[in-house]
Amino acid sequence: MTWDEAIDLIAEKLNKVLADDPRNATFWNFTGNMNLLSMFAASRMGACLGCSLWLPEGIMGDGAATEGFTMVTGNPDPGHDAFDFTNSKLVIFFGCNIADNITPSVRFLTQAKEAGARIVVIDPRMSSTASIADEWIPINPGTDTALILSMMNVIIANGLHDETWLKNYSCGPLLVSDADGKYVRNAEGEILAWDTAANAAVAVGASAGEDDQTSGPESTLALTGNFTVNGVACHPSFEDLCAEVAEWTPEKASEITGIPAAKIEELALEYGKADPAAIQTNTGSSRYYNGYELPRSAATLSGLCGYTGRAGGGASRNNGGNPINGELVSFTGEGATLFNSGEWDCVGPDGGAAFGDYGANILGLYGYDPETHASNHLWKSSQIYDAAINRDPVGLDFFYIATSNFINQSPDAHKVIDEVFPAIDFIVTADPFWTWTAQYSDVVLPVSTWLENWDISTQGAFVRINKPVVERFGDSKSDTEIMSMLAKKVGCETDWQKTDEEWVRTYLDSGHPAFGDLTVDEMIEAGVVARKDGVWGVPTYPLGDKVFNTPTGRLEFYTESLVPFDDQVPTYRRDAENPENRLADKYPLIFTQHHDRRRVHTQHSGIELLDVMESEPTLYINVEDAEARGIKQGDMVRLFNDRGSVTLKAFVTPGIIKGAVTMPQGWEPKDFVDGHYQFLTTYDKNPTEEFISMTNAAFYDVRAEVEKA
Repeated sequence: MTWDEAIDLIAEKLNKVLADDPRNATFWNFTGNMNLLSMFAASRMGACLGCSLWLPEGIMGDGAATEGFTMVTGNPDPGHDAFDFTNSKLVIFFGCNIADNITPSVRFLTQAKEAGARIVVIDPRMSSTASIADEWIPINPGTDTALILSMMNVIIANGLHDETWLKNYSCGPLLVSDADGKYVRNAEGEILAWDTAANAAVAVGASAGEDDQTSGPESTLALTGNFTVNGVACHPSFEDLCAEVAEWTPEKASEITGIPAAKIEELALEYGKADPAAIQTNTGSSRYYNGYELPRSAATLSGLCGYTGRAGGGASRNNGGNPINGELVSFTGEGATLFNSGEWDCVGPDGGAAFGDYGANILGLYGYDPETHASNHLWKSSQIYDAAINRDPVGLDFFYIATSNFINQSPDAHKVIDEVFPAIDFIVTADPFWTWTAQYSDVVLPVSTWLENWDISTQGAFVRINKPVVERFGDSKSDTEIMSMLAKKVGCETDWQKTDEEWVRTYLDSGHPAFGDLTVDEMIEAGVVARKDGVWGVPTYPLGDKVFNTPTGRLEFYTESLVPFDDQVPTYRRDAENPENRLADKYPLIFTQHHDRRRVHTQHSGIELLDVMESEPTLYINVEDAEARGIKQGDMVRLFNDRGSVTLKAFVTPGIIKGAVTMPQGWEPKDFVDGHYQFLTTYDKNPTEEFISMTNAAFYDVRAEVEKA
């Protein structure tokens, strides 16, 4: 089939759906290519045509991290610069393997250790990061929240929490009704706190403070006590946090986490006295049922000790910091946007509203404004299986997949193959490689790689201009070129008039002062541009101004909207609610996946040079678990549950906690003797996460058993 024939067929199928209801067509993109043009070309086409767009974080397993951090800090990714580790006395990693996955940051760990910081890694597996840490603390998978709750128990019991910080910047002093759990408000709708000096309730607004590394001024607001305000019996919300963590003694947490109670108490005291200590989680550590509770509790722990908004402190999801000096370059006013992207952004029958909503909420909570999202045909990815099978919330008749190996990276592959894809009339996959997803598509379009394309991207204070460095392989085309060809057949040709190079030049031609006096040609020649408003040589961190984009405008560990779920403060919910626990007797092992240095999801799988690191998938299993099953090093084993199985080689090691097995993710069916690990996973809807935003795929929360193959 020629390109013209393929585009004609795709356009024919798409136009039939558009004539009926554009929302029943979906243009889907993931993170397979995170350059701006390639990553967003498909979704831009969807916006041009009024089609459905989907926020991918839920189904890709990243949404819980966004949910938890946003609930507490108002920021989905409150990342400290990795350089800021050098300001820490203690750095705790919860299931975060930066040595393999954020490798450029590792040098700062070395510098932090040289400066006197102690590095602790809490992980079921001895990861590369754990191997270079001062201490590895093995933990049962998915139980980190129980550990953190117990740490808060010890910290509060020993008076190590920062009461001044909590009064000034957290929801701690805000009064909560004893009867309904709602914040107590005055007639003007302002939330009240109890002022011990005035012996009366006073209105308390959002927090703000100088970035002076202090806990702020002395405060007379109460953090504890029982009061009556206008006939309403109430108490400060800090009481609710105290009541919850009081239940989490080190002994109780030890039973769940597998960590000795004495070690929990020791770690808690070390954290509380570190002044400051840093916490690093990541998306992987939240890929469990109710996974939002881990980042939520981690952010709460940081605030409890007054480490949030301080150099060397905080709880982070990624290494980001504040690399842009907002005082040096103004970001307001006409012509001041970094890129000249208006022509690219303002497309579609709504003038760009849907495309803008999509771009603004890739890292955001769908639950913040679901009505607006729905009007923009923007849906949460936890509903995409339902769209195909049950036509809820929309139908899914045409599915264009770009920058994504959808089957390999989505939960419950059997459901996708047996129910979701068969319910879709026409599927197109655009990819450089013959992926698992491509094999189930009606049309496969060969896409050129980033090595062959013009594109543009940003990272911190850098702008990178991507130029072709090798000749195009075969008759492949870029994602943007493919959309330009399709546009001629579906009525939006005027939005796709430029070549990739012309789009890059248009983007750069903004006149933004961050580019200084550099011309477009000079920036293209340089390839990488360091912005004039960048912060260089100084560790940076977020939230130093103590401004939190939460409903109360404060660090918010008490979430009023979750009162109906009895989840207003961080808690550990996996035991009671985890659907996988129904299978515990039959399948005693917890099966997780992990990212390693060999690949990024399925990317780099075809690079033979990398086979020196790992040439085949292996299942990590504890020595005792292996001996109990008669499994020896290198044996072929079958990992299975009621949903499916995978056959691969065993790697017997003391470097994983007993009762857990894990394997590197990203391998495809062709790499296994039989089956695939995504046949074992599932996508159980989580009512609380659906209310907050969307269910997060619990890839690392799977019950299974292992036997010799």
